[in-house]
Amino acid sequence: MPKRKTRLTKILTPLSNSRGVALMMAIFIMTILTFLAVEVSYRTSIENNIATQGVSRIRAYYAARAAIELSLFRIHLYKKALAAFGDKLGEARFMLDPLWQFPFMWPPVLPDEIHGVDRAQIESVVKESSMKASYSVAIESEGGRIDINDLGADSKDLVKATRQQILQVFQAEVDSNEKFAKRYGSFNFEELVNNMIDWVDDDSQSLNGGAEKGYYPDFKSDAVPPSAPFKTLKEMHMVAGMTDELFEVLARRVTVYGSKGINVNYSAKEVLKSLDPQLTDEIVDKIMKRRSNSNEGGPFQSTDDFYRFIESLGVRTTSFNPAKIPLTFDAELNFRIRATGVFGRVSRDIEVVTFDFDNIKERYIEILTKAEKDEQEPAGGGGGGGGSGDPTPSGAEDKSKPPDDKKPSKTKLNAPKGRPTIVYWNEN
Repeated sequence: MPKRKTRLTKILTPLSNSRGVALMMAIFIMTILTFLAVEVSYRTSIENNIATQGVSRIRAYYAARAAIELSLFRIHLYKKALAAFGDKLGEARFMLDPLWQFPFMWPPVLPDEIHGVDRAQIESVVKESSMKASYSVAIESEGGRIDINDLGADSKDLVKATRQQILQVFQAEVDSNEKFAKRYGSFNFEELVNNMIDWVDDDSQSLNGGAEKGYYPDFKSDAVPPSAPFKTLKEMHMVAGMTDELFEVLARRVTVYGSKGINVNYSAKEVLKSLDPQLTDEIVDKIMKRRSNSNEGGPFQSTDDFYRFIESLGVRTTSFNPAKIPLTFDAELNFRIRATGVFGRVSRDIEVVTFDFDNIKERYIEILTKAEKDEQEPAGGGGGGGGSGDPTPSGAEDKSKPPDDKKPSKTKLNAPKGRPTIVYWNEN
């Protein structure tokens, strides 16, 4: 009996061990399969989210593109109307501005006071529309900004005027922004603006002393500074001494697509203040109120009109605009479009600048010719003394009168032949 039991035990023992190993292998395989199933499910979920986000980004992008195309069409209509009726409307030509000026969004936000029938019709159109994404878009005047490329202009007066404007912008920020003043109250803004001039002028000597190249030791290329106009606003980041905060202050007020002057009817508050220290916040607010309200007088028609208004506010026009910054009062021709498309939680931004080469060249010729004429005139004036009845001394300039551009431009605009010319396109 003992021998038989031992033999049976020997036979059964391997069987028991095999069952244990099989059980362990089954558990291990189930663990692996469970892990693979979870991993595949996770990866599938990630890929699905990526694909969904990709689709959302595409929808948001094309919503922004749709807003841009609509804005280009609005600008095109505005210019066609301006070319066809601008000279007939005369001083009322600014009535065409709403064609491009008012912001737009989709789906439209309906005011509470809208009539019930109109609300129902608009909501019906929105419901039936294939545009499932939303967008908002605004068109801004580019002529109301300071052109930083004028820092490299041939006209010394224009360089001086632009330099003074930029310095005034920084000073206004110091005066109105306590946080900025705390950080930059003792900053040498003149040195920074000199570096900007060195970036665009033709020579290699810095206005701050020494060689321009010496201020860019980290750049091995001789192309820095380039001695060429700024191509984009972001290029200002490369100027010696420029910080992100200083860039943000300037970026809201300057352009590289200017028209050799400041359009008073479309300039931002900070740009208007940069014209002259006499233009305080209170005075600028009244200027902006006047130009945007037809009951107050509406947009300014000429330098004469503008001077009379600021004189009524206590501004001494005999000493106004000492830097002789060119002022314009014509209809706007250059625009910056900012559009944001949204789908779900994804948004895309597109920024576009249009430039009217055909019509702006006439203004260039007029302004630059006048600037060249002013520079060529002798410092003492042009001979011919004033008699006893002449209040202006011999050879002196009568600054109580506005300059030669006191009359609005009579140049007839050329009708656009196609969509507006885009000179800048940026997507984020």
